[in-house]
Amino acid sequence: MNFVFTPAHHRFKRMALACAGTAALLLGCGGGGGSSAPVAATTAPVIPPTVSIDVFGARGASLTAIVSATNCSATPSVSWQTSSGGALGSGLTIQDTQATATISATATCSTATATETLSANSVYSTLAAFAVLQNGKAIAWGNPVWGGDTSGAAALSNISQLYPSERGFAALINNGSVGLWGSSYLDISSATSALTNIASIIPGRVAYFGIKKDGSLTAWGVARGLITQNDVAFNDANAGLSAATLASLVNIKSIASTEGAYAALKNDGSVVAFGDADSGGDASSVQTQLLNVKQIVATNYDFVALRNDGSVVGWSGSFGWSTPTSAQLLSNIKSLSTNGAVGVALSSSGTATAFGDITQVDAVDTSSVASLLTNIVSISATQTAFAAIRSDGSVVSWGDLPRMQGSLNSVQPALVNVKSLYSSDYAFAALKNDGTVVTWGQAESGGDSSAVAAQLNNVVAISANHYAFAALKADGSVVTWGMASKGGDSSAVAAKLTQVRAIYATALGAFLAVSKDGSFTTWGDQWAGGGSVPASLSKIPYSG
Repeated sequence: MNFVFTPAHHRFKRMALACAGTAALLLGCGGGGGSSAPVAATTAPVIPPTVSIDVFGARGASLTAIVSATNCSATPSVSWQTSSGGALGSGLTIQDTQATATISATATCSTATATETLSANSVYSTLAAFAVLQNGKAIAWGNPVWGGDTSGAAALSNISQLYPSERGFAALINNGSVGLWGSSYLDISSATSALTNIASIIPGRVAYFGIKKDGSLTAWGVARGLITQNDVAFNDANAGLSAATLASLVNIKSIASTEGAYAALKNDGSVVAFGDADSGGDASSVQTQLLNVKQIVATNYDFVALRNDGSVVGWSGSFGWSTPTSAQLLSNIKSLSTNGAVGVALSSSGTATAFGDITQVDAVDTSSVASLLTNIVSISATQTAFAAIRSDGSVVSWGDLPRMQGSLNSVQPALVNVKSLYSSDYAFAALKNDGTVVTWGQAESGGDSSAVAAQLNNVVAISANHYAFAALKADGSVVTWGMASKGGDSSAVAAKLTQVRAIYATALGAFLAVSKDGSFTTWGDQWAGGGSVPASLSKIPYSG
C-alpha cells in the first residue's frame, strides 16, 4: 500500500520531529495544542554500586581475592587487614604473613564495600601426615610414625600452637609445657633441659628447639654429633652440644639445618653453629665474619649467611661453592634460596647467581642463561633445577637438562605474563595472569599437564607435593595432574571438590581441600594423609 502525504501530513511530521528533540525535557507535545503546560523533567533512576568478594588460597601461602562489582565509578580496590584493623597490604593478591591470626579482605566500589573474614590457619602437615588444631585439641591422620598417630594427638589438650617437623608434631601447651607425637627420633626425654616456660618452638628436620620465656634454648630430638657421626640425642655427650654452646644459644631468631648440623641466627645478628663439622657444624673459620647477619639458608651440607650490607658468608667442612671465589663475588645480595644441593643469590639489582655443590654442576652453571638473569623478581626450585620470573613476566629456567630441557623448549614461547611459579620434585608449573597454566619437567612429577590442559583456565592458586599438582579454579573446582597414586588423579573425589577455597599438601603424596563452608576432602596416598579422616573432625573453618 502506498501513502501520499498531504499538507496536513507534512505539518504533523514537522511537529513530531520537533517534539523528538525536546522529549527528554517536556511532555505533552501534541493533542491539546500550544496551551498545554510544560511537565517537569524526569531523570533515570540512580542504580547504586554493588560489590562482592571471595578469597582463595591456603593460609600462610598466597591469597587471591576475586571481586565482582557493578556501577563503580572506578576500578574496585581491595585492602587486607588484621582483626584489629592493621593494614596488611592492598591489591588482589598478597602473601599471607599472618597465618595464625584472623584477617579480612575488603573490596570497595564507590560507596559500596564487601568484606570476607578468614579464619586463622588450623591445618598443619609433616612429610606424610596432617593435623588440624581446633579448640585446643589436635586431630591427626596419615602415617603414624610421621605424625599421623591419632591417639597421640588426642591425648593432648589446651594446645595453643602446633609446630610440624619432617616426622612429627610438637604442641605448645598454654602453660608453657610441650607435648609431642610422631617419630621416636623426636622423643622429648632427650631434651637438654626441662620443657617448661616455653614461649615458642623452632622445628628442625628431626629435632626441635624450644625458646624459653627468658630467651634461653632447649633442644630435643636427634643430632649428628661433633664427636661421632652417629645419630645421637641432643642430651648425649656425643652430640657435642657443650654447656658453653648451650649458654651461647640465647635470644635466637631462627635456626637453619643441613643433614647433620644447625646454624642459629641470634637477634643481634651473630651466629652459633653446632653439629657435624662436615655438614657445617663448625663455623670457626668464618666466625669473625658472622656479624650483622639477617638470613641463613642451608643446602644439604653447607650454610650460607646473608649480611645486612649485602655480602655473603658460607661455610662447611666440605664447602660446595661452584668456584673457590664465588663467595667473594657475591655482593649487594637481597635474598638467598636453595633447593638442597644448590642455592641462588638474588641481588638488589635483580641479577641471580647460582652456587653450591659442584657435583650438581648443571644447576650451578648458569652460563647459558646468564644474560637473561636480570630483573628477577622471584625464584622457584625443584630438587635439581631453578626457574626465575623476570619483571616483564617472562621465565628463565636452568638445570637438570635430561628432565627439563626438552619440555622447556616446547613451552618456552608460552612462558609470558607469568605471575607465580610452583614446583614438585622434578617439574614446574607456571600460573599466568590470565589464569592459564604452563608446565614442564618430568612427566611423572607433573611436568606434562596435556591431559587436563583444556581445564587449566581461571586458575587462582596451585598446590604441589613431591609428585603432583592441584590447581584451584575461581569457580571452586580443582584440577589435578602428575603421579596418579600421589594425588595427580582426583577423579574418585571430584564430586566433592566444589566451592573449594584452599588446598594443602603433604610432601610425600596427599592433598587436603577445604571448601568455603568448612567441609573438606582428601585424596592421594593414604599412607601420606590422603585417606580417611578421624570422625571427630567435622569441619575445617576457612571464612566466616
